[in-house]
Amino acid sequence: MPAESRSNSGLWPVAPRPFYEEAFGSWLGRVAARYQVSVGALWEISVSEEMPVLGSAGWILFPTISPFTLQQFATLARLDVARLSHIQTPPAWLADRRCMPYCFRCFVLNDADVSAPRWKREWLDPTVEFCSVHHKLLETVPASVFRVSKHFDAAHRAISRYRERRLFADTGRRR
Repeated sequence: MPAESRSNSGLWPVAPRPFYEEAFGSWLGRVAARYQVSVGALWEISVSEEMPVLGSAGWILFPTISPFTLQQFATLARLDVARLSHIQTPPAWLADRRCMPYCFRCFVLNDADVSAPRWKREWLDPTVEFCSVHHKLLETVPASVFRVSKHFDAAHRAISRYRERRLFADTGRRR
């Protein structure tokens, strides 16, 4: 669909608020999950610019977007643009990756809202190795999980399945 024919005249009826430490791609993935559409489809129907090219980690490692597009998302979600600007991925962190590090405890036990898992922005830093909360070595999940998952809920299910298979393989037990 050409950019000039897109419409974002209405506000999103419901938009999850981004958590302070959340990555922009995580927030966008949660919004897409709320409406049961892919991140790409949400982008297409929401903003006038073309969606940026995503790397091997798909939408979780979302490139920095223009101030104009950031303002469009802020308006749709009834947010201050500075809030969304704060959670964007720094350009220095954008690189294709085979795996994405994360802390499973932080992922599933969000202190701000236990019913809303989120992907922390700090996990996108290519130099991070340890959880800043639990001081444990971060686990990894294949970056392709996000490339093939249409939104955050689908990625959450895929990460849980991957982790379960890995844990069973490590212990030698079978289901």
